[in-house]
Amino acid sequence: MLRRFLPVVILLLCACDSIYDEREAEPLTDGHHFRNINASRYTHWVYVNLQKGDTTSVSVSNDLPPEDWDIALHRYDIKTRSGAGMETPYLSLDELKQAVDEGTFVRPAADDWVRDVEDSIVVDMSHMMDGYLVYAPSHRNPALSHWVNVDMRSMPPLYTMSEQVYLVLLADSSCVAIRFTGFTNPNAYGAKGYVSFDVEGISW
Repeated sequence: MLRRFLPVVILLLCACDSIYDEREAEPLTDGHHFRNINASRYTHWVYVNLQKGDTTSVSVSNDLPPEDWDIALHRYDIKTRSGAGMETPYLSLDELKQAVDEGTFVRPAADDWVRDVEDSIVVDMSHMMDGYLVYAPSHRNPALSHWVNVDMRSMPPLYTMSEQVYLVLLADSSCVAIRFTGFTNPNAYGAKGYVSFDVEGISW
């Protein structure tokens, strides 16, 4: 584990992001619409099977993923099974699908995909009043993890969703489009770290 010291003023702002982390609410998943997936725990990755709508939570410290998964969520960090994703210029799934049907958006070349990278993720916020956070090594996809920006310079923190549609390359080389729709759970007092998104298969 790594300790990363940060200015106390930033850490105080972080506290507002984690007040309700431990509250639970039943997620809704049907293969196309995923709602309120609990990715709020800093200590866990949530592995998602996009076809079946299954989710499996696995500790970062013992990160043995399930056999069949497509993306994994950790707060707002995202990683992929295939190791590749990308942001598109489109703001809706319908807009992207129309561009695909019209031939104005073609399947990205191999070099256009953004690969997952080795990085570090926050796994322990309990020492924030002491001036540091605890990090652990992991993988994440830089492009997909831009779906929401957390600006800690204000009080409370400012959350801004990108609104963009993202592509994820699956392990079988097929592709899906994802548009994230939320990062809070209205059924759990607006708890942060609950991820909602819509997904559609894309065929070229």
